[in-house]
Amino acid sequence: MWDTLAITYEGSLEVKRNKLSLLVRKYELFKMEENESIQTIFGRFQTIINEFSFLGKTYDNFDHIDKLLRSLPRKW
Repeated sequence: MWDTLAITYEGSLEVKRNKLSLLVRKYELFKMEENESIQTIFGRFQTIINEFSFLGKTYDNFDHIDKLLRSLPRKW
């Protein structure tokens, strides 16, 4: 019963791997858009981090900070 519910709502292992692969790509290409506020960029970044957590993938906080700072334009 539990396995059926897990597959129905979370997807199979292959589906999870594909979602994770797409999410890693989204994380790698993440950058601040033109005329985007800090609040907006942080919200988008937090959504990606939450999705990682949901799929069981975690990064170190240092990695998150580094990625977020590198995604800002030079003027920041």
